[in-house]
Amino acid sequence: MMTLSTASLLLPVFFAREFLGIESKTPLKDVAGWDLFVSWAFFGAAIFLGVIFHFMSGKWVRLAWGQPVSVLRINASDTFVEYALDFSFWGTVFAFAGGLLFVMLFLFGYG
Repeated sequence: MMTLSTASLLLPVFFAREFLGIESKTPLKDVAGWDLFVSWAFFGAAIFLGVIFHFMSGKWVRLAWGQPVSVLRINASDTFVEYALDFSFWGTVFAFAGGLLFVMLFLFGYG
């Protein structure tokens, strides 16, 4: 999801001229609407939550080996790590889906 989100951040920028028929003289900043910026926010959230998921996955491995775990120098329980993994995973999925939705709104709503 992180790789797809990163690629999707730039997809509308590179393909806007091709798909939307925007002239080369028109700056893309004049074409970008609020929906494109919202999609970037969602994709950024998906990337951030993906990083959190990978970080907490490492903490889960430490728990699986029976070693103590701390997050930001605060001891973390196995319940906290599990909830953080669930939240970051589903947050990444929904943020990516939201980003795709707003990119589609931008691409199909232009005109």
